[in-house]
Amino acid sequence: MALLLGIDLGTSYFKVGLFDERGALRGLGRVPVEWAHPAPLHSELEVAEFWRLLREGLGAALAQAGASARAIAAMSYSSQASTFLLLDETDSPLTPLVGWTDTRGTQAEPALAAFAATDGYARTAGLRGLSEYSAVRKWRWFARHAPDTWARTARIMTISDYFTFALTGERAGDASTAALLGILDLATGLRWPEALAKFELPPEKFSAWLRPGTACGRMAARAAELLGVPAGTPLAVGALDHHAAAIGSGLGTLAGLSLSTGTVLAAFVLADTVEPLAGCHHGPHTDGQRFYRLAFDANGAGELEEFQRTHAPGRSIEELLALAATATTHEGRAVRDILERVATTHARLARKVGAAGAPAIATGGGARSPLWVQLIADALDAQVVTATSPERACLGAAIIAAGAAGWHRSSAEAAAAMVAPGSTFEPRRARRFRR
Repeated sequence: MALLLGIDLGTSYFKVGLFDERGALRGLGRVPVEWAHPAPLHSELEVAEFWRLLREGLGAALAQAGASARAIAAMSYSSQASTFLLLDETDSPLTPLVGWTDTRGTQAEPALAAFAATDGYARTAGLRGLSEYSAVRKWRWFARHAPDTWARTARIMTISDYFTFALTGERAGDASTAALLGILDLATGLRWPEALAKFELPPEKFSAWLRPGTACGRMAARAAELLGVPAGTPLAVGALDHHAAAIGSGLGTLAGLSLSTGTVLAAFVLADTVEPLAGCHHGPHTDGQRFYRLAFDANGAGELEEFQRTHAPGRSIEELLALAATATTHEGRAVRDILERVATTHARLARKVGAAGAPAIATGGGARSPLWVQLIADALDAQVVTATSPERACLGAAIIAAGAAGWHRSSAEAAAAMVAPGSTFEPRRARRFRR
């Protein structure tokens, strides 16, 4: 049986999924990622560990599927944003992967912050301002505090740029993920000279960023060693994690708004134009015509995980969610409060992207909880649906890979064939809570 490989390069877990032509999950490897914190505000992952985790995940997925790596017809990925590494002129890593949660670059020069805060910047780059997680801020930190490393830097690659380059030899990545760097001109799809000059970033240090879903070479010989995928396997550049999860959940088919409940909360829609909206980020869609519009809140399901660690270490997340369904105990009421706060945040994010009251798809780990999805429907005062696949970001990556395999002509066609609807939740107007 031929299979599509979709890899979710998440923050807390790397997930490796193998899917058949109908979108059924045949094998899954799920490995936790432990980011190192060698100094205050730093968050890093060694490159060797990155590949070890991915090999472990693929091995588990293949074992579960009862398949060999030769069954992989094509592959793609779902990527976290703003995570990068620096490489020298021989393409050897100078740094570990610097995670998006790394905030060492908290001090942004006033002139740069002012440039990124304008409507013109937002219309061109698709986002407004340099957040505390901005890769630009971290690059400026390296220029000031690690000048020797910065001077030796010949390449700056996002985690997905590096994944593509290391496996195929192509200096390319996806524009969906790169859009959140703030140096991509969304109108042209090219690096934006004015932003690069303002941030003192030589354009030759960056990869070419392709429309998500574009076929981008095949596995080189070293791919078998790094990942365990045979040489010659085709790869399509993937998409930002929220983008891939929305595709894997049936965005545009089941509903026009995707709401993700994971490490980060996010609202995601497709738009015809890039608008300078506060708190919104934009990037190119797979069709080459529309753009995604994304608003997120970093305070996601981690609040529930922190409650578990601090107040209920002997209980699983599933047990806590069961207690929240009745809310008859102190723990149950506390967890219910967390779920309602998250649902209220989703309603706020939906308003930000211009989709208040619109039917939505629930994605992320929270979508596995009927209670949580129902509370989101109540907060939105709108219908919320789920898809049957338990790993929507992996499925979204597999759907993107279907084009490289020659199975479908577009990601929309692949999604129509591979995404199955799940449950539908209607808002309970009498149970709505204050927004």
